[in-house]
Amino acid sequence: MRLQSVLAALVSVGCVLSGTARAAVLEISPVTISLAEGQSATTIEVRNRGDTPAAVQVRAYAWAQSGDEDVLTPTRDIILSPPIFTVGAGESQTLRLLSRGGAATAGERSYRLLLDEVPAATPRHQQIIIALRASLPVIVAAAPPASTRLQWRADRAAGGEVLLSATNAGPGYDAVQAIEVTLADGSRRSAVARGKNPYILAGAERHWVVNGARVPAGALRLNVSTRDGKSEHALALAP
Repeated sequence: MRLQSVLAALVSVGCVLSGTARAAVLEISPVTISLAEGQSATTIEVRNRGDTPAAVQVRAYAWAQSGDEDVLTPTRDIILSPPIFTVGAGESQTLRLLSRGGAATAGERSYRLLLDEVPAATPRHQQIIIALRASLPVIVAAAPPASTRLQWRADRAAGGEVLLSATNAGPGYDAVQAIEVTLADGSRRSAVARGKNPYILAGAERHWVVNGARVPAGALRLNVSTRDGKSEHALALAP
């Protein structure tokens, strides 16, 4: 399921002292930016639902994955206009995005936008400083459109826990939303991702830990929900 907008959460970057707190609440739409084949530009709407103005800086990064961690590298492939802006209370700002990554490749290209609220200068010890950071995925489609192909396996980790691994052997990204694990005795478990988001980029490998007490060796059946739908996978777990 693709969300079309989000009320971005506020994260405290200061300490609670005395006085008052100020905060903006930013609504961002869309939260996943997709450029189709041949499309080079799009827009993002940032609306301030709070009661104070918000200054925002936006930067673009090339997005890769190493293990279960995202790797972000500054890039000039994505042009953003304006890169710094102020949104008044109750007002909105249109952010324009232009991709100049060159000719289409065999696989799609992935980026992330970081939108940071820039806190206003305040007298010391008078306010709680609250700032926003939102991270938005940007996917530039390949030609022809990329597909996903997740390959699953189950392994016993050093501590005895069961680790599920998925390798994306396709040229396109996927997002794993939920995993239900059925054991040989018919009991069911959920699995928790080791990474911070559900995405698995082309060529990447991600991991999930099966919840609950020790899982016996034998057959496992996975029911996996992703952005492309639901699928079942039969695995074997060694002792």
